[in-house]
Amino acid sequence: MSTNASLFSLAAAGATAFALVAAIFVPYGLAWAGDQPLDRALAAAACPKTGETAEKPNFMDVKVALNQDDEYAALESVQFALTEVADGSSYVWHRAHGRLSGVVKPISSFKDTRGSVCRHAVVSLTGLDATKQTEIVACRLPTGIWQLES
Repeated sequence: MSTNASLFSLAAAGATAFALVAAIFVPYGLAWAGDQPLDRALAAAACPKTGETAEKPNFMDVKVALNQDDEYAALESVQFALTEVADGSSYVWHRAHGRLSGVVKPISSFKDTRGSVCRHAVVSLTGLDATKQTEIVACRLPTGIWQLES
């Protein structure tokens, strides 16, 4: 087996994972904290008076960034489902930390003009605050790795 084919397959798999996760969980509206001078009048107005209770913060609005392990988990689930799951069945997976889950549903299988086995599938990824769905076509390389064609 050629090392170029192996490196290409690995690079294609990594790019696929990154594209899937990035397309779904691209953070928007990020705020960057900087060194701002402290406005004591504003701070006093924002803090509750003595004896009053402060409002509880709502942590549901906090956006959680996904890491490289999450990308690998998403890619591994797609690779597993394309290899092991029958057309029309679904493969449901969840990350242990609960921030990411997904469903991979292969729709149909066919052979391309080179004779490689290809599959059409629907991939759905869910984070804490978003769910995105996309359709993919992937063909199996001689190494056994699935490469996205579209």
